[in-house]
Amino acid sequence: MSCLVSLLRYGLFGGALPAVLPTTEEEWRNLFDATRRQAVTALAYDAVLKLPHEARPPRSVLFHFLTLANAIESDNRRREEALGSFANLVAERLRLPTVVVKGSSLACLYPEPLHRECGDNDLYTGADTERIGALMESLGIAVDRKDPRHIAFSYAKTTFECHSYLLYHNDDIVWETKPLVLENDANVSSDVVCFGKMLTLQTVQSAFFLAKHCEHHAVFFHNPVRLRTLLDWSLLLGSDGFDFEAFAQLKSGTDVDIFADLMTHYCNKLFGLHLRCGEERLARKGLDDDDFERIYMHCPERHRRAVVRVVRRSWKYLRFRRQYRAVYGQSMFRRFYFKNLGVAVRQHL
Repeated sequence: MSCLVSLLRYGLFGGALPAVLPTTEEEWRNLFDATRRQAVTALAYDAVLKLPHEARPPRSVLFHFLTLANAIESDNRRREEALGSFANLVAERLRLPTVVVKGSSLACLYPEPLHRECGDNDLYTGADTERIGALMESLGIAVDRKDPRHIAFSYAKTTFECHSYLLYHNDDIVWETKPLVLENDANVSSDVVCFGKMLTLQTVQSAFFLAKHCEHHAVFFHNPVRLRTLLDWSLLLGSDGFDFEAFAQLKSGTDVDIFADLMTHYCNKLFGLHLRCGEERLARKGLDDDDFERIYMHCPERHRRAVVRVVRRSWKYLRFRRQYRAVYGQSMFRRFYFKNLGVAVRQHL
């Protein structure tokens, strides 16, 4: 993983030429496999192309990088064409803007936006969610309403999730938006001319949502934080004019207050950055980079048996109880199990 991190630092942040690179075809294949697990293959490919020719992988491995990078680029073109078509549709039929969260709004931060891997088109539709769902159904499109946070459907062969609210415990803030300009519009070959207004969250609020989303999936779904998320985070906080004071005020007292600083501190170490991260406060709480990695990035694959999952999770909560209390101000047994027990009881009443 350190080799991949060095390569991404070199490609995206102007870091030094990696001191250690794979030297055999097998080592390069292992690195390629790591890029797939971390969802950064096309970004790593961009970095590989910057390497001196003698330091690049064998042609067979380079071909794998090229093939997958082209596939990612093609998927992103199709997804953004669907997004433009959707924005036109809701503007024409419902007179609504399209508010994009994650996905394309984060891809715009990258030198090659089409090389940031994306999945669905995630939108914030708030109180208008059901109007959009009804519109889709009027077009013969099935709408999935199983998740209380969002509806989901497939439009133009692309999955869309329209969120009634973005956070997870009925604690949404008042979301503010700004125009979204897709940097790669000129690169998207499409007959769709988007007249529908596309917006995204204000930058500080986007960071708050990203921290909430990342932390929730790491803690409550036990999904490891991937390098793609750490790159998103680094580029977002490093974007021009990012207001660290406003961000500190927004996250103060929330469950991602310390978590966001710890993630920033970890990104500084990984990518050689100097983003503000409340180092003194982290030091007072006895938290360091290793804590972030061990707690949020080292998560075993989900076991099919619930009892095994409980034992694994409980052991982790015991092993890192000091760190969890420093981050959240309470034990993880209280934070995770008490909340989830309440949810389970409500679902079965």
